[in-house]
Amino acid sequence: MTFRSKVAALASCAALLMSAAGTAAATSPDPAPARAQYQTCGQTTNGTLCLHSPDFSKTGDYTTEYCRHRGKGSITVRFGYQIRGSDYVWDGYDYQFVSAGYCAAFTRTLNSVKSGGQIRGIMKSDGKVYVTKWKGL
Repeated sequence: MTFRSKVAALASCAALLMSAAGTAAATSPDPAPARAQYQTCGQTTNGTLCLHSPDFSKTGDYTTEYCRHRGKGSITVRFGYQIRGSDYVWDGYDYQFVSAGYCAAFTRTLNSVKSGGQIRGIMKSDGKVYVTKWKGL
């Protein structure tokens, strides 16, 4: 068997396997379960501010995200979170720029959140602080 015929045979096998895999994935009755996430959001004048967090655990990745739906130009935002009864905790040092039609987010891992507490996402823009709804832990 020549080198070219080996390559052609491999390409044929690869195409067949990819075709079969695509068919199996498309007809699979039980898709792989997505990672459990809890989301709590609040509406602002020009967008949506959300806190994405672990669904069944207090420890894990918490993401504060702002999706700007309308408005002119770009705005600067800074993200953070607040645990009920505590001060705001601002993430990172820099502000992010967000234009209409785009989202910005910051993710942090929390492992010291107490059971029974509450957390919410926060965003600061142009001197104003915006908050999501509280999420119980």
